[in-house]
Amino acid sequence: MTDELLVVRAQLGERAAMAELVARWRLPVWTYVRRMLDAERADDVTQEIWLAVIRGLPRLREPARFAPWLFTIARRSVTDRLRGQYAREHEHVHEALAAGDMTVDDPVDAAVDRAELVSLLSGLPMPAHRT
Repeated sequence: MTDELLVVRAQLGERAAMAELVARWRLPVWTYVRRMLDAERADDVTQEIWLAVIRGLPRLREPARFAPWLFTIARRSVTDRLRGQYAREHEHVHEALAAGDMTVDDPVDAAVDRAELVSLLSGLPMPAHRT
């Protein structure tokens, strides 16, 4: 049975058709998501994708375009997850900087990092002074 026919049947409320769509596309969607996220987050995002598919399927106007529609949902879900993670990490860094809580776990690593930075900076040309 084609995806298009399965979509139409699922839109009409046939649970077996929806189950067949999920069974057919579960691994390709998870694999796509896994390329961008770790396994645990891939599992979570894949579940979110399928919830969005189930909710949005009745509004899909072109059943023949199910696969591109599905992967658009997947791409947006991954993007949203990464954007949220980045925002949380960025917020923590700003909070730590504002509070002056930036601590270094290993002073040896900090000294090595500092030495590498000084070495790199010393290799830069001096700026020309305008008179």
